[in-house]
Amino acid sequence: MTRRFTTAMIFSLALATGAAGSTRVSFMRTIPPAHQLPGERVTVIYAIGDNEVVRTFVDVFVERTNRDRALQIEDATEHGNHMVGDHPDRQIVRRIRREHPADVYLGINHFTCESTEHAGDVSSYNVDGVRIKRHQVWVDMLCRARVDVLDAMLARLMSFEVQGEGTSQRVSEVTTDDRQIAARQAARFAAISAAELVTPRQLRESIELDESAPAFDDSRPLLAAERYSDVRALWEAALRTNGSSAALHFDLAAVCEALGDTAAARVHYLAAQRLAPSNPLYRSELAMFRRRSEQEKR
Repeated sequence: MTRRFTTAMIFSLALATGAAGSTRVSFMRTIPPAHQLPGERVTVIYAIGDNEVVRTFVDVFVERTNRDRALQIEDATEHGNHMVGDHPDRQIVRRIRREHPADVYLGINHFTCESTEHAGDVSSYNVDGVRIKRHQVWVDMLCRARVDVLDAMLARLMSFEVQGEGTSQRVSEVTTDDRQIAARQAARFAAISAAELVTPRQLRESIELDESAPAFDDSRPLLAAERYSDVRALWEAALRTNGSSAALHFDLAAVCEALGDTAAARVHYLAAQRLAPSNPLYRSELAMFRRRSEQEKR
């Protein structure tokens, strides 16, 4: 059977192929935590709150934080009363240091949960297929906590606040169990928030390359194998005779960033922007590079 393609169809196919087949550089980058803890060994020595789901908060916080191997966190909250003030007794310091040696200590303080009840009417069908209205109630829970960061001598270095929200199912009457379910959910989300504030995050970045650059075709097998060091060497050699190529500078910038050489990446991103100031891809990626660089400095 003979297929006939109109000019519009051929143009649409070309656009789809180009969009789907664009070559990219992909890499992982690390964003430092909002609160960088000194050292690698961490021990939680107290957890004080007005709700028993503080235990949920500690369990989830320790489990989530330990997922990142940059920190080794121990839960010592059930091993005795380790509550310390702003001027801890030397004997308490020595005992905690002996029983739980760590680079930094954490305390969960002022853990509290507040509930808000809601009600509303919903329509549903009974077993006879008759539409009826049902009155339902539910409770929203907000849990807050202060995380104290203590140095090796149990002197407070800093504190930060976290919170999480939870909600119960919609029922005809809210029970104590419903409230506890909402509270545990809120404590869990507060703990996840706390863990994210003290652990680095891994993000995958993907940068579309400019395939019009000199020597690009020669680099395709290397790019497919993610041999970025070899790609960089190939393009740097091509740059000696194509120094005015904005596309080559841009592609080099992406590869340098993937290899972790942000200083070289900055030079080449700026060169590409200077040589082709109206190119939207270059302008956009330069802005994204600057944003990524600021995130990594925090």
